[in-house]
Amino acid sequence: MPISRVFQNCALIEGTSLALDANASHHLSRVLRAKQGDELIIFNGLGGEYIATITHIDKKAVHVRIAAFDPREAESPLDLWLAQGISRGEKMDYTIQKAVELGVKKIIPLFTERCTVKLDEERLHKRLEHWQSIAIHAAEQSGRNRIPDILAPTTLEKALPLLQTPWRFALSPHVTQKLHTIQIDKLQSVLLLIGPEGGLSEHEILFTKAHHFLPLNLGPRIMRTETAAVAAITALQCYFGDMS
Repeated sequence: MPISRVFQNCALIEGTSLALDANASHHLSRVLRAKQGDELIIFNGLGGEYIATITHIDKKAVHVRIAAFDPREAESPLDLWLAQGISRGEKMDYTIQKAVELGVKKIIPLFTERCTVKLDEERLHKRLEHWQSIAIHAAEQSGRNRIPDILAPTTLEKALPLLQTPWRFALSPHVTQKLHTIQIDKLQSVLLLIGPEGGLSEHEILFTKAHHFLPLNLGPRIMRTETAAVAAITALQCYFGDMS
């Protein structure tokens, strides 16, 4: 039984040897206490995965031998994108982690009018790297072989004209339209917009309507932004994706 799933951003070829990167090597050797002969699964985000065997461990890296390729995939047939108003600290981390686990294929962090997170260029770059790391770990844990795209954070006004999808939904507790009234082809792309703490402003709601968003209601209770993301993604996957 493989002891772990590991993402490596490099070419993977059957029958070759590979020194794993520093993060993967540290996790395997220091956290999991891996040893020579242990098997693991390696993937590079291009589809499928490989069985590999640890050949030796030194101070610099864990070295493996790549064996058979397995074309197994765990991607949803629903091409679901999440445009998420940036929330504070661990809330945004949680949203990204769960979105990846639930099958979202693209994540667009948004600065909105009620967003309280302010980042200069340096902190913005570090935060994006942090979110990408969360996405990789979530894909490793959940069995996905493809890493969702996380776009550079931007504003709602700049993002929406560039995100062309046949279906667009904006969550709102103040409308009546429900998912069961809608028919979506599983091969179509769906963009889900969720505001930060405090939701979208009146101006932003009008802006989304002008860009052909349908307001969507998930039920009678008002959820926190990180709860709303999980609930909405799950509902969309149950109706139109691969969850039941």
